[in-house]
Amino acid sequence: MKFFGGSPRRIIFDNLKAAVINGSGRNACLHPEFLALCGHFCLEPIACERRDPESKGIVEAGVRYVKYNALAGRKEHLTTWSDYQQLAVTWRDDVANVRLHSTTRQRPIDRFAQESASLRPLPSYEFDTDEVNSVGVNSHGMIQFDGNRYSVPPQLTGATVMIRANAMHVRVFADGSLVTSHIRCYDRNQRLSLPDHRLAALKLRSRVRGHQIEEAFDAFGDEARSFHLELRRQPVRTTTHLRRIINLAHLYGRDAVIHAITQANHWRTFDAAYIETLVLQDRRRRELPSPTLVHPCRTELLEETDLEEPDPAVYDHLTTLQEDPAHE
Repeated sequence: MKFFGGSPRRIIFDNLKAAVINGSGRNACLHPEFLALCGHFCLEPIACERRDPESKGIVEAGVRYVKYNALAGRKEHLTTWSDYQQLAVTWRDDVANVRLHSTTRQRPIDRFAQESASLRPLPSYEFDTDEVNSVGVNSHGMIQFDGNRYSVPPQLTGATVMIRANAMHVRVFADGSLVTSHIRCYDRNQRLSLPDHRLAALKLRSRVRGHQIEEAFDAFGDEARSFHLELRRQPVRTTTHLRRIINLAHLYGRDAVIHAITQANHWRTFDAAYIETLVLQDRRRRELPSPTLVHPCRTELLEETDLEEPDPAVYDHLTTLQEDPAHE
């Protein structure tokens, strides 16, 4: 409407889903948002009858013209939404509006100059065309919209926020206030994260995880708590050493690490590297193979995953030879 500088008195449309919920022609049940659009511009909606080529043949001809003149042969060059936007303006002004129309025998740009005076003035305020949805923020501080994931401030994890999306931007509101805005992506399965949100998440995670790491290490037992107490008296970052030792327990087993911690307490050596050395020495003495390290491609998907403590003893029965009574 803004391009034409006015609005017509009537609008004739086919049974597109954006306008017609069910039925057709005079029995068409129109979409409430489409009726709001017609009311805003004072349009009389006229729905075409189903399977009536006489009432919508002109519309179909226009679709064919766009398909075979504007889009044909440009598939390799039209890869993003901005490519289509740029083509639409260039093709409209340089091709479609300046051609000689086969029916009117006039250029559309000249014919519009004659008929534009019949248009009604536009309302003083614009019609709100934003898509509005309420969504929940997942444990990674992301929201789902139109096949993609967008980041929000990590403080909103678990909350319900409102999305307002237009052709260019996706805005997120919480408690009526704008909390973030993204450039809209028209691809699929994309993860769009703002640097500020990632940095805030890392800071928040470091504060929360520091306490969690200490609790997880103290759960190893009395020897671990004694090691923890002495480690805090050393001029080192306590959580760095505790995290490293916990990772050793995940890799080599809880019992092996607790045994190494007991030895470290005996020799008054409080260091994660010393614990690892003790564990490796014990494995070499028992001629045990080296475990395989896991390197996930997307570590952010594992950050909130809780797994049960591994217990290799569940596989011991596989190595025990049992006599088969039937074989006897």
